[in-house]
Amino acid sequence: MMKKTPYYQPLSLIFVLITMISCSTNTPETKTPAKASTSSVVLTLSGKQVLSLGIKSSKLTKSFMGMSIFANGMIDVPPQNKSYISVPFGGYIRDIKVLDGMRVSKGEVLLVVEHPEIIQLQQDYLEVQGNMEYLKAELDRQKLLLDKEAGSAKNFQQAKSNWQVAQAKLSGLSIKLEMANVNVASLKNGVIQREQRIKSPFAGVVTKVNTNVGSFADPKDNLLEVIDLQHAHAELTVYEKYMKMLKLNQTVQLTFVDSDEKTTAKIFLIGREIGQDRTFKVHCHFDQLPKEIVPGSYLKAEINTAEMEQIVVPTDAIVNFGGKDMIYVTSDNRHFIPVEVEVLSTQGEKTAIQAIHEMDFINRKYVSKGAYELLSTMNKEE
Repeated sequence: MMKKTPYYQPLSLIFVLITMISCSTNTPETKTPAKASTSSVVLTLSGKQVLSLGIKSSKLTKSFMGMSIFANGMIDVPPQNKSYISVPFGGYIRDIKVLDGMRVSKGEVLLVVEHPEIIQLQQDYLEVQGNMEYLKAELDRQKLLLDKEAGSAKNFQQAKSNWQVAQAKLSGLSIKLEMANVNVASLKNGVIQREQRIKSPFAGVVTKVNTNVGSFADPKDNLLEVIDLQHAHAELTVYEKYMKMLKLNQTVQLTFVDSDEKTTAKIFLIGREIGQDRTFKVHCHFDQLPKEIVPGSYLKAEINTAEMEQIVVPTDAIVNFGGKDMIYVTSDNRHFIPVEVEVLSTQGEKTAIQAIHEMDFINRKYVSKGAYELLSTMNKEE
């Protein structure tokens, strides 16, 4: 049994006053239980009890210790390595060559599309190209006449203007046809193509198919999505408080949630934008790209930091009280207060911690041995 110190003793008087203040908001009718906190929970033991429970207290000290930061994340691909496939001039989908999840090579045909407007563009191109020979010959003739003072400068300027306008129009039509995936080299030989073959811009994986054969595609429609998996990386979500502990090229251990497959990576980019949930993004490159990597897959990460000077206590000194990690602190080895701490890293029998409230540690020692005995005694008393 816990020894009850009479109220008239000075130390107990302080405890009683604190307890009365913390409980003053609860009326007898509501009978709301008081929540445990570092200011309202004090365990008072006699010297004999301290001795029998084997309780020892020590000064809080710092030492160098590595740290593991745990985070969640997913597989992502940079925007420059994602491509939404669309048809610049629209058209009817005549054939779809791929399915969702298929791997494709650079230049491989994905879709076959046709549109009357593309046929008209090819016809216009051939007409302008056929007229270019005449316009160039007329320009040369007017220049020859002008040189011999047999022609007018006005006629020469008009011929030159006509040739330049036709040349600009031909260049514009050529660019439009290239955007429509029309083979301009074949077109110059008079071959008009009815169908346009939409090809993959790079080697990758098809991740989305948003169209059907026979449907009409507008220029704004994203028909397919192709992702270059060679540039896939792990994007982690890390809490703000760990930002100063991260550096480029730090090793990261990754575990895929859906398969338990493990791999390693290194940090190549640390984001600086803090979200509303007080987290930031960390991007990691795989040491070796997994074979069956899938964008959007969830993973867990353990980031190994370099050794830093931190408050280190025996792992047994930490107990769980009220669903939180706690250590007991004391100033006289008679009165023990559980205070909340944040566990930073555990290595065997040593654990690095950080105070939630720095004031809890000032001028106090911590219970280095007997923390579980104190917790058991407190639970019995409650």
